[in-house]
Amino acid sequence: MSESSPTIDVLVIGGNGRVGASTVRWLHTLSCRWPESVPLRLAIGGRSRTRFEAVRKRLKLPELVFRSVDLDAGMESLVTAVHGVRLVVHTAGPFQGRTQPDLLRACIASRVPYCDVCDEFSLSRHAKGLFEDAVAAGVPAVVSCGIWPGVSALMAAEAVQQLGGPQICEGLEFSFFTAGTGGAGPTIVSATFLLLATRVLTYVDSMLTEKEPWTERRVVDFGAGVGRHACLLLDNPDVPTTVESLAVANCASRFGTAPVVWNSLFAVMKRLPRGLLVNRAAMQRLALFSMPIIRLVDKLVGATNAMRVDAVSKADAGSGMPLKVTLRCVHADLEDCVGQATAAFAMEMLRGRAGASSAERTISAGVWYPVELQAKARTNILEVARENALVWEI
Repeated sequence: MSESSPTIDVLVIGGNGRVGASTVRWLHTLSCRWPESVPLRLAIGGRSRTRFEAVRKRLKLPELVFRSVDLDAGMESLVTAVHGVRLVVHTAGPFQGRTQPDLLRACIASRVPYCDVCDEFSLSRHAKGLFEDAVAAGVPAVVSCGIWPGVSALMAAEAVQQLGGPQICEGLEFSFFTAGTGGAGPTIVSATFLLLATRVLTYVDSMLTEKEPWTERRVVDFGAGVGRHACLLLDNPDVPTTVESLAVANCASRFGTAPVVWNSLFAVMKRLPRGLLVNRAAMQRLALFSMPIIRLVDKLVGATNAMRVDAVSKADAGSGMPLKVTLRCVHADLEDCVGQATAAFAMEMLRGRAGASSAERTISAGVWYPVELQAKARTNILEVARENALVWEI
């Protein structure tokens, strides 16, 4: 299959990276289970063919093909890059500091469905602004997919439903824990550094409240096998997107890691000049410089990823006490479960779009946050995300 072939099912932009490659692996695995047992025709979009060849060899997918994609090359180049593709999956982070969803615009212009793993709210907000354009073009798009944000937002929607609905939910708390870096590469590490310069969006009594990152420490119980860990405020698009969709009055997101010294190091880094922290190139260099010691620590502590979502009701009329629903999810390896979750969203977007009834489609045209997806899509995606979970209390 040549670079210019129009018969690509899924183009994974950033597929040379750790999240992208994990997504490619899971897309292949999941598609092999389809009733027709015909694997997806997959392509990686990026700037380095050399890195692509290394990834193809590592994934043992000889049919995987390469498309040259430069996200900064302009709209005409991006439209050409996505031509003839059934679905584009954008995993090329870090997204911090970007505000314009140019790749989504190119997909809408080319009438190609789209999803991404964007963890930057300003970028996902601008993407949401293209809703009417996507509807007019008949293009479904889901932004901020993956494990968190992504599956975590689906957990929030599920928790609120179990509680009794948005009308009685007073607040949502997102809590995340990753042992070490979860085996992540320098791109994810640099994204975490960039978040230390980002004011945290929280909601207090229905008021949007910006807070300092890495403050308001809480100890959170992530359940069997993980236990209790300190978590601190860190920005997460799940917060504003779920508040907008579910109309809860209070919402915040916290993150913690192990060993405990990592939390302390983040606190020290936060004191660096903001101009340095928001410098994408500098943070990428720092991440690369830090990788040897990070890899050593990761070998010692593992790569566990844990998530917890708490939904709390208003005071019960009978007892005067609030009701609470707690959902937990734990996977052994962050890199693997991010790819798994991203592929789950992608597979749901492909549902009913080739050789099947349109009635099977669960995601309609428009730009959607994960929390806005209908219950059937949520159930399907969570069912895939459940595979290999060490804890699944949902």
